[in-house]
Amino acid sequence: MPATKRFGSDVIVGVSINNTTGITGKAYELSDLLRAGIEAEAMGFDAVWVHDAPLGRRTTAAYDPVNVLSLIAGATRHVGLATGILTPQLRNPVMLAQQWATLFEGSEGRAILGVGTGAGTGTLVRREFEALSALRHDSNLDPQRLYEARSKLFDETMDIMRRLWSEDKFSYHGELFKFSEVTLGGARPSVMPPVLIAAGIYFSKEPGAPLHHGWQEKYAGKHIFGPYKRIVDYGDGWFGVHVPPTEYIEKWERVKKYAAEKGRTQNLVKAFNCFVNVDDDPQKAWQSVKDQLSDFHGPPVGDDMVDRWAVSGTPTDVAQKLQGYIDVGVSVFQLVIGSPDQFGQMKRLAEQVLPLLRR
Repeated sequence: MPATKRFGSDVIVGVSINNTTGITGKAYELSDLLRAGIEAEAMGFDAVWVHDAPLGRRTTAAYDPVNVLSLIAGATRHVGLATGILTPQLRNPVMLAQQWATLFEGSEGRAILGVGTGAGTGTLVRREFEALSALRHDSNLDPQRLYEARSKLFDETMDIMRRLWSEDKFSYHGELFKFSEVTLGGARPSVMPPVLIAAGIYFSKEPGAPLHHGWQEKYAGKHIFGPYKRIVDYGDGWFGVHVPPTEYIEKWERVKKYAAEKGRTQNLVKAFNCFVNVDDDPQKAWQSVKDQLSDFHGPPVGDDMVDRWAVSGTPTDVAQKLQGYIDVGVSVFQLVIGSPDQFGQMKRLAEQVLPLLRR
């Protein structure tokens, strides 16, 4: 049985096992998702990734990602267990820290937490924060205030989780969270679980997915890095998206500079998210990715966004594009299947693309 790939040392090529369901009549259920996790390990993928879409997007991402990974952990032995991405600010940080620590320890260190503030339609995002406020005991908590403070909410959530994993007992007095003398006790992990922070997004030339709620004309056609300092403050690596290898390295230099300013000596990991499709007809592969993006995020999806997000084409094309990232130091990959044919594409990737990569 192959050994689990080591975060920070090995190249980890993982596959997302969620897929669309219920949007255009395609069938893909929880049982398919769990089967995909088991088969991904057998096919030779280094990790499986699950998405997070609470309260919306009629996909298997609606299932709780931590619980799904726990089920897969019990049915596998060495494959990595990752979220790409989980939105921590929609959850209680103490409970989430406990849940993730339990998964991390129970899977013998296989879990990788990919987090970000998320994206989606304005209506969906606001509904998520309305639901969040409903979970709070303070009836005066305004969901609009939570929505407007979502960046601070994310930061405090990650700060609390990291401290719970590394400290025995502490009190917290933030802008949004306040508590005294909290500890995970015996659930505190033996080592710090690795965290990847998503930062940066491409603004398509015209309004559309995935930035329905936040598209701004002044950013059209540009990749905006956003609050990248979080990568150093709360994470162990950058979860990049929508950037070619040369631009990835340009952005990475900013991360390195800030890490040096903060005195961070631990090596940070480069990770990358993309939608993949393997087909002997490159145009057909590209179109399949566009269709899948439209299913998941909702139309319209601009061609320039597809060009930024897709790693598609013949097996050689896909391998060469992925190799370009490996050659600049990217060591963790989330390959999202750009097709309703989850298992067929996984098989093609495993048999025709993975063997071509130099790792």
